Amino acid sequence: MRLLYPLLLVSAIHPAIARETPLPRPRPAEAALANYGPAPVPEPPDQPSPCQMRMTEKLIAVFESLPAIVGPSVCGAPDMVKLTTIMLPDDTRIVVSPPAIMRCTMAEAITHWVRDDIAPVANKAGLAIRTLDNFADYECRGRNRVVGARVSEHGYANALDVRGFRLGDNKLFDFTDRSVPRDLREAIRKSVCARFMTVLGPRSDGYHENHIHLDLAERRNGYRICQWEVLDPVPDVPLPRARPAEAPQVVE
Repeated sequence: MRLLYPLLLVSAIHPAIARETPLPRPRPAEAALANYGPAPVPEPPDQPSPCQMRMTEKLIAVFESLPAIVGPSVCGAPDMVKLTTIMLPDDTRIVVSPPAIMRCTMAEAITHWVRDDIAPVANKAGLAIRTLDNFADYECRGRNRVVGARVSEHGYANALDVRGFRLGDNKLFDFTDRSVPRDLREAIRKSVCARFMTVLGPRSDGYHENHIHLDLAERRNGYRICQWEVLDPVPDVPLPRARPAEAPQVVE
């Protein structure tokens, strides 16, 4: 009891110490989003949504209806689908690789972009597109995977990152490849900036130098962000000529 007495005395004399000690602020919900997967959710609804009905009735895409995603934190979205194939007007199938998980309205926008915008550009250029490269779809995380950042549209299943298309010969038509003709890259930039609410690419923020981010973020007055600089081709730098055989040998 001799050791406990001073502690009891201090507590009795200064009862306000514990009351006045500030508690730490709650951890922001966005600060712990990285690497979280979707929480368990109920089965998909029995009836397809109007968006899914449009996609099905027009035979413009092949997809799987998924349950709504609820959490963790503020992440999640209703009317979820897994987009596997986009049907072009001539019945050509464009495979989405890997299949993209997103809300139906985003899948519908991607489908119309490929059908109505990309296919004519590709046909005019003589490109046989076969696969859409899915770089990133739904993921509960902060913007650019920065801890503490605002939730990315990927966390709301409202975004898709793409690198380009695989062609018939399996070569990648890379949207950020400076060796790809500039006019083709510029045509693609104009098409996505007209159709999506956010477009981020090279020179936008340092995080999108090798792919393009597309989303349907809702903003006041329908404000759009188009930040993708189509870079000029890398200039050819001539290599030094080979040393002539008859040149004298240099001894170091």
